[in-house]
This record gives sequence, C-alpha cells and structure tokens, in this order.
Amino acid sequence: MTIRVLAVADSDSYLKWACASLDRLGPADDSGLDRSAVIVKTPIAPTTSQIAAAVAGSSVVRPAVLLLRDLAAQVRDTSPDVVLIAATGPVAEVVARAVVAAAGKRRPALITGLPGMALPATPKGTGWRRWCDAFVVHSRLEVDAYREAFAAHGVTPEVPLAHLPFLEHTAGSLGAEPVKRVVFAAQAKVPDNRPDRVTLLDRLAKLAEDDFEVIVKLRARKGERQTHNEAFPYDELWDAEHEKLGHRSDALRFVDGPMAEWLQAGSALMTVSSTAAMESLSLGLSTVIIDDFGVTPELLNAPFAGSGCVLPVADAAEAFRAGGPEPDTAWLEDNYLHAGESELPATVRELAARRAAGTLTELAEVKPWLRLRYLRMYSQMYLPRFVYAGIRLVTRPVRLLFLDKKA
Repeated sequence: MTIRVLAVADSDSYLKWACASLDRLGPADDSGLDRSAVIVKTPIAPTTSQIAAAVAGSSVVRPAVLLLRDLAAQVRDTSPDVVLIAATGPVAEVVARAVVAAAGKRRPALITGLPGMALPATPKGTGWRRWCDAFVVHSRLEVDAYREAFAAHGVTPEVPLAHLPFLEHTAGSLGAEPVKRVVFAAQAKVPDNRPDRVTLLDRLAKLAEDDFEVIVKLRARKGERQTHNEAFPYDELWDAEHEKLGHRSDALRFVDGPMAEWLQAGSALMTVSSTAAMESLSLGLSTVIIDDFGVTPELLNAPFAGSGCVLPVADAAEAFRAGGPEPDTAWLEDNYLHAGESELPATVRELAARRAAGTLTELAEVKPWLRLRYLRMYSQMYLPRFVYAGIRLVTRPVRLLFLDKKA
C-alpha cells in the first residue's frame, strides 16, 4: 500500500523543515511513499526566492501556494493518509480543521512540530496544536517536556524523536582548516530591541578588524516576510549606523540564501540562539553561542547552557585561532545531535495504518484554542483581502476596547 503524505507549510522556516522531514521518511525511490508539499497562502507566505532557498537540496518539487479553499479541494481530491502541518500556531489549527472537514468520514492522520530547537515547551505552543496525532521533537530533553505540556491540556499525542532534518551527521569533517570566515546567523526575534542589535553589529565589525571575513546571514531581505516579524533588520540598521559606529560600509557582508552555502571548510558560526548552530556543530565547525546579552529563555539560548560553546563576541577571535570552543559530548547527545534512528518514519506508517482502520480520534472532540484569534486567522485566510480589510476597519473600535485584550 502506498502511503500518501502531504506537507502544508505557511512560511520559509516551516517550509524548509517540512521538505526536509519528507525527505527523511525514506529513500527517494521508495514506491511505498507518495510525498508532496504545498504552501497555504497567509501574510507570511514565503517569496519566490525564499521558497527556492527553503527547498534547496530537497527532493520535493517546488510547492504551489494555495488559498485555504484550494487546499481543502486538494485534500478532497487526493485523500492523503497523513498530513504534516508545518505552520505557526493559529495557522496550524485553521489548516488542521480545514483538512479534517474536507476529508469527510475518514480523516488523515495529523502530524505537526516546530522547525528547530523547541524548548521551553509552552502552554501556548502546545495549545494551538492539541489536535495532533503526533508532535515531532528533535532532542531527548524535548520528549518529556512536550509530553508533560500536552498532558496539561488533557491530550496525549505521540511524541516521536527525530533528528533536526537538515543536519548532516558528519562531525569533524569540515573543522580541520583554520577559521578565515565567520558567519553570523541572524534571527528575527532575538535580540528584540534596537540598541542590542546595533551593539551586536558593532562587535561583529570589530571582529572583522581582527582579520576575519564576517558575514551576516539574513533570513530575509527588505520587504520579505518571515515566520516571525523582524522589527529591526540588521542590514537596514547597518546602513543607518555604521558611520556613527566608526566602521566602513563593507566591514560586514550581508547575504541570504541557504545556510549550507556558507557553512564550508574554513568557516565558523556565531549566533544568539539560531538552530543553525546545530547545523554548524554537526559539520564539526567552530561554533559560538553569543552570551553578550545573557543566556535566558527570552533569548531562546537557555538550551545551550552547558554546551561548552557559550562565549562573548570579544573572546571569539582567540577561541577561533585556538581551534574553536570544544562542545560537550554529553550535551550533544541530549540536545539534537543524538545517535540512533529517527522514530518519525515508523510513526507515519503507524498512523497511516490507524487511519486505514478508522481508529483515529475525532478532531471535533477538541475545541479551538483561543477562539477569537482562531476566528481572526480563519477569516484572514479564507476571505478575500479587501473583504477582510473592510471588516477589520469597521470592527477596529470594538477590538481596541475589548477583543484584542481578551484574545
């Protein structure tokens, strides 16, 4: 029996995770798997260039961008056995319910997850995904954390342990050459304020003065949307501030595209908390988690405590010349670079069998999470843009007084 798996993504990072996860379900020539991916149209849908970067290296054909109603029609026509919903919380729930409604009597199994390091396991993050049959995690520490978080909502989905699907398990293969290039992996959410981001650019530029080529790897260019909104893009800050900071405009180089293009022999990686750090570690490259602004859950870098890779930018040059920070092997095993086979392929097959047997739980038993936000997202995805904009304009006074506070 062929298992039909459809991935539905809403943004660049989720699309990258979805396509890589599909690839890891089995060999490309596995006739028992029919894999495909689409993008559901939302305000954060990736641009053409972001789509190209997200699917680079994947066997998945460039996915179409579909309206919610068109996605529902595709589900009715193709009857997938498993749907991998790779989307931000409100979108994920809207898609899940649309898929189930379109499927009719025999719904597909629903799998979801987060596209990177996912600690802490929050009530909000799991609340939006209480409907899932399986939630994919990527580290041993995440397994227990997400089981407990879902249990607090009264649900017990499967929690299969997989590898971060874009990691190459070739530790030590690229780290022998001296570091000449430093790649800073930028993030939209952290640091979250302008002064810290300007300070970080200043310190990276000073690192460049120490005979390193410093590249700022952006998630998006000006005008492109991301999974998370970026209030202070680094390239725009640099254009505005480099002269005041006393640096030449070409002291830093800003690039986009797939991270793999920049993680090459002779390179090192620096970041506040990007999952790209795990990609770098898996390749045996020197990797620094920047602690200039602290190591906290708010900065999303608390999981790196104990990794052996946490340093201030000022100490990075010396560390790189000495061969780079030495990661703790026990930490790597607990945190994303664990040995052993992924449990996701077996989970997909098990859920497909349950779907065939008609033993999947009815989604209707779980009510929408944060109903006002759910309804708002559903309207935004389903209604024509001008209709939704008109509704928002008319209801704005009410929302300012009541709805947004309650949502």
